[in-house]
Amino acid sequence: MKTLYVVLAATAVGAARLVQSERQNRQRLALHAEEMHQVWLSEVASDPELRAMWTAPGEPPAEEYARLLHCNRLISFLSVKYRVGLLDTASLRVQARWVMEREVGRAYWTTFGAFREEEAMDRIDRSFNAIMADEHAALVNADTAAT
Repeated sequence: MKTLYVVLAATAVGAARLVQSERQNRQRLALHAEEMHQVWLSEVASDPELRAMWTAPGEPPAEEYARLLHCNRLISFLSVKYRVGLLDTASLRVQARWVMEREVGRAYWTTFGAFREEEAMDRIDRSFNAIMADEHAALVNADTAAT
């Protein structure tokens, strides 16, 4: 009987380590993908030729699009920090409010918020988007009430 308990305990510990290892691997992959995304956004934002190539018809003019790309860098960074657990919900809400207090943050979310919601792949993305949308709505409503 004791042997059975030892085997079960060892199996449980092994399974827990596998789950933890998989989680850490996904976190590393998310951080690495974000690193590549940040480089790409930086290149597109700073190179007018690349920016023109990646600006879809109907999107804002080149200079405004560059400003929105810079905001996308910050929002993407916050998203990956939230995904890997470096920001909890309360901390993300503070950061989201800070972003949305800036005109470029509100302009970004107005332009691309719906797209970010479409591309959300799981509950973490949906939770992130909901927090960003809540803070955007709160500040847009405050702006409307002030005018």
